[in-house]
Amino acid sequence: MLLLLGQSLIAQQKTDFKLSGRIIDESGEGLMASIFIHELGKGTAADIDGNFEIDKLRPGNYHLHITHIGYKSQSKTLAIKDSDVELSAQMIASAIQLESLTIEANPFKNGPLEQSQTILVIDRDYIEKNNAGTFANTIEKLPGISTINTGVGISKPVIRGMSFNRILINDRGIKQEGQQWGTDHGLEIDPFDVDRVEIIKGPASLMYGSDGMAGVINISPPAFKQDGEIEATINSMYRSNNDMISNSASFAGNEGDFVFSGRFTMQDFADYRVPAENFTYAGFVLPIFENRLKNTAGSERHFSAMAGVKKQWGYSTITISRFQQKAGLFVGAVGVPRSYNLIPDGNSRNIDIPRQESSHLKVIWNNSIMLDDRWLELDFGYQKNIREEYSIPHSQEVAPDNTFGNLALSLNLDVFTANARISQQKNNKGQAILGFNTQFSRNQQSGFEFLLPNYESIQGGLFYFREIKFSPNLIFNTGARIDGAFHNIKEHLQPIYRNSRPTGEIDQRNPDIQKSFVNWSASSGLSWVFKENYNLKINLGSAYRIPTPIELSSNGVHHGNFRHEVGNPKLESERSYQADLNFAFSNRKVSVNLSPFVGYFDGYIYLAPSARFSTLPGSSILWEYRQNDAIFLGGELSADINIVKDLTLNIGSEYVYNQNLDSRLPLPLTPPFSTFAAVEYRLPLDSKFIYNMRIFVDGRLAADQNRVDRNERTTAGYKLLGAGLSWEMKLRSQKLQFQVAGQNLTNEFYLNHLSRYRLLNLPEQGRNVTVNLKIPISIR
Repeated sequence: MLLLLGQSLIAQQKTDFKLSGRIIDESGEGLMASIFIHELGKGTAADIDGNFEIDKLRPGNYHLHITHIGYKSQSKTLAIKDSDVELSAQMIASAIQLESLTIEANPFKNGPLEQSQTILVIDRDYIEKNNAGTFANTIEKLPGISTINTGVGISKPVIRGMSFNRILINDRGIKQEGQQWGTDHGLEIDPFDVDRVEIIKGPASLMYGSDGMAGVINISPPAFKQDGEIEATINSMYRSNNDMISNSASFAGNEGDFVFSGRFTMQDFADYRVPAENFTYAGFVLPIFENRLKNTAGSERHFSAMAGVKKQWGYSTITISRFQQKAGLFVGAVGVPRSYNLIPDGNSRNIDIPRQESSHLKVIWNNSIMLDDRWLELDFGYQKNIREEYSIPHSQEVAPDNTFGNLALSLNLDVFTANARISQQKNNKGQAILGFNTQFSRNQQSGFEFLLPNYESIQGGLFYFREIKFSPNLIFNTGARIDGAFHNIKEHLQPIYRNSRPTGEIDQRNPDIQKSFVNWSASSGLSWVFKENYNLKINLGSAYRIPTPIELSSNGVHHGNFRHEVGNPKLESERSYQADLNFAFSNRKVSVNLSPFVGYFDGYIYLAPSARFSTLPGSSILWEYRQNDAIFLGGELSADINIVKDLTLNIGSEYVYNQNLDSRLPLPLTPPFSTFAAVEYRLPLDSKFIYNMRIFVDGRLAADQNRVDRNERTTAGYKLLGAGLSWEMKLRSQKLQFQVAGQNLTNEFYLNHLSRYRLLNLPEQGRNVTVNLKIPISIR
């Protein structure tokens, strides 16, 4: 119906207009730049003289992106009415790689200049170079980004000290939904299947709804191939620390109006090694045999497939993907570790109990449709997230005829999502967007343990956003949003057993809970370019977050966190008031960004230890969800410097300070101050067969984290060193890309303050050497 609507609305219009022009450099010479029309997924490359032409365009407003390696990207608004259009653009040279990246996923489809918030953009080259096995670990070198880890296969991102349901992951326009409220619930994204990432740091509830309080991570699909083009790629990776073997194969093409792509990834890893021979738990010194953490192996299988049509009125695509992971949990991570459980079983790739198995199925339908001088974007999604945890039952609370076997916990979540946005260009003075989001979720639990009850949740919001261009160098934006939500949480009654015998008593873990919420958010900001190379951005916003069912109603032992967690049905929505500032300087050889921020949180929700002990087996102190006012402040500093030809220095620093205004203590899980630096040099050793050889050295310095919450342990600082070499070569006509890189080359013993295993005094991975091979294949 949508496709027929798009066809009928434009059937009576003349459709054969042409865009042509020339792209030049600062000296007036032509550039073979890429020109891409965002809404149509259509583009071309300029010839050797810089001339280009795109035909068969309908009347309307378009966003044009112009890119070329070694030059700053450009974004232009294009209006076609009743005649052909000619365009000329001059590109400015830049030795800084990130200057060549445009912003695609933001609703305005414009460049970084027009955005008042701090946005980081990385492309496939960056992702492949820094692939660490999980998506979250791949982006943690960016300033302001940290990760919460459970071993090596389970990780989730942290932005400016906030994570869980305060970060929104947006995959192909659809909010990724899983059990993101727990530290051992990883982000189910295949890093090989990510083409570009745009990270918004700061409140983004206005455009994306609740959970966008700390920021948004937009994951964009690759651009459509051009007509008649078909390509394939093979990626292989080996990591020495845990003998990880990863293989991923993809293809993409365009046949007339039909576009398609697909990918399949296999990843298997063994128990990982640490630079330690023992660890201390509850006063006992326990062994680590052969420096391997037993039962931390894993296996993953992922696939995705996309098909759709690309027309003059826009495009429509359907993407189906599935992420599957089976990962062991260190035998001391569930229950009390005992030395006999730590003895190797002779197979470092064996995945035993305790373990978790997760599956995330997504079906996403994306549409971009031209309506006269407006664009209608429609995104529909269905997700099915299943997470199962297996362990040996506690005899104190399980009946002898336990029908669940070793299935301790099963969480089955179904989510339906629909987004609609209509945008209109306001002459040359900016744009306006009117949008709507809605989501329905249903969770069902099973297993012999209880943590989260069955529930249903529905929420939706309406927003309006306006961009005003006072001049090409001064852009103002503002907007407002209103939301409503309803949680229907079911009562859960748990029979009580003693020594595997029923007592006849029933424990009401949680009652029926029905809660409604109505929230608003607003944001305003400006971006001002002065003296040509300076850019000042200011953004003021108020965001909100709706309490999740886990925060309202949980009541069970969360073995992933070694504690009994209890929800609070009296929780209200969080409210934040945040200010972000970004000052940037860039020229041909230097790019510097300073991004301070400050935020006040009214009713910040967090877990805190109580003065009571849990009566449930396998736990100790009872932890409760509370609300207190809090402040966050800090900032990031990043710099890219082209020291001399082919030698580049990259520096990034980050710091987060927070405090509970009621207890006057820091908030838990706050990352320490850290600085990352990398030097890369392109070796002048090109030959007929080997070329583009680069060598790099990087390091991270993390400070002590002594600002901790009550009963939270401090963490010592550490230094990490890495290095690597990459090159390209040709075998006959086939191109090959290689990279060899080492992480933690000094085999440093260090604790990650955000790691789940830090609670067991277990260090992070030791020395690790990664080997990457990429084979791009041009089929046609």
